[in-house]
Amino acid sequence: MITGLITYHSAYNFGSVLQAFATQTILKDLGIPAEIINYRMAEQKYFYQSTFHPRYGGRAIAKDCILIPIRRKRVRRAERYEKFFSTYLTLTPEMREPEEVIKEWGKYDLVISGSDQIWNKHSLELNHNDWKHMDPYLLKGFHGRKVSYASSIGNMTDEELQFILPALKQFDALSFREASTAKRMAFVLGHDVETVIDPTFLLTKENWINALHLQRNEGKRYILAYFLGSSFRHLSHQISALIQLAKYSDCEIRIINPYVYVPTTNKRIRFCHDEGPIEFLNDVYNSEAVVTNSYHGTILAVNFGKEIYSVCNSGGAEFRKTDILERLGLADRIISDVTQIPELNLQPIDYSSVYAKLDTLRRHSINYLKTALEV
Repeated sequence: MITGLITYHSAYNFGSVLQAFATQTILKDLGIPAEIINYRMAEQKYFYQSTFHPRYGGRAIAKDCILIPIRRKRVRRAERYEKFFSTYLTLTPEMREPEEVIKEWGKYDLVISGSDQIWNKHSLELNHNDWKHMDPYLLKGFHGRKVSYASSIGNMTDEELQFILPALKQFDALSFREASTAKRMAFVLGHDVETVIDPTFLLTKENWINALHLQRNEGKRYILAYFLGSSFRHLSHQISALIQLAKYSDCEIRIINPYVYVPTTNKRIRFCHDEGPIEFLNDVYNSEAVVTNSYHGTILAVNFGKEIYSVCNSGGAEFRKTDILERLGLADRIISDVTQIPELNLQPIDYSSVYAKLDTLRRHSINYLKTALEV
């Protein structure tokens, strides 16, 4: 049986890349080696590989100009991502247009679609693209067995869902990674759908360490601060709060934010603008705690047993984080601002309880895959 996997595997985004690697790894462990369909939309490559984005207007150009001082580090970051793709992922030849993917469907008996926000028109990959660019992720035109794993619709409206419902009804097995989404889709589709965990949770901490040869670093204690989508002003505010947190905890702060650069001379602050997926995971592994507004930053920190503070503002797609944290009994780790951390005075996380819940979710998710794939 020839199996294909289609997902967001080539974004310069830690979570996207690592979830693709995890899915491919768990499929191999289940005796179903799969090749990743190397669908790299031109718009996706433009967004991640270009240092200037005039097509997105003046505000985007202004943000790009702020990043000029770290241009070389951004190039190094891109090189590390591309090296990860070629080293750790089993890929088909590259395809940029949906028609190219559809022409290749005939070689597969089974295709798995997911994880990540592949069915969210507002994702970075699809936001500036026509709806047809989602067709490969919906497996349109494929006539073999169709399985989704932990796919996400993000915060799409009911009206927008009408564009994809006919295709979703053609799947042999359907699953989502957020319980609230699964409930919503079950109502819309008229039948039960599964809730499963993100692929990065399918691998244990030890699996990650061994698979990517992570190393313990001997050095100063630090807190990892990983933020996505912050404005210059917002990140400046966060840095001020992080400096106070560094003093309070007697740690350094390592900051990762691919989209914003804020100069600082504070010796407790270190920006990490050139990191690829392995460097990032090593940072999580060696950190004392993780502060993040990222979904995958949150769940990877949990998987590695770290003191986690997940910054969640109201609205948007924050339910992705709050959903899984509540299911794992970590709702008290949801904060609205970094300044809250010293005031919380929380007890260290009891990971024996968290991991017991996670093990149950992991077994359920793997059983779903076994049944869906007819292993």
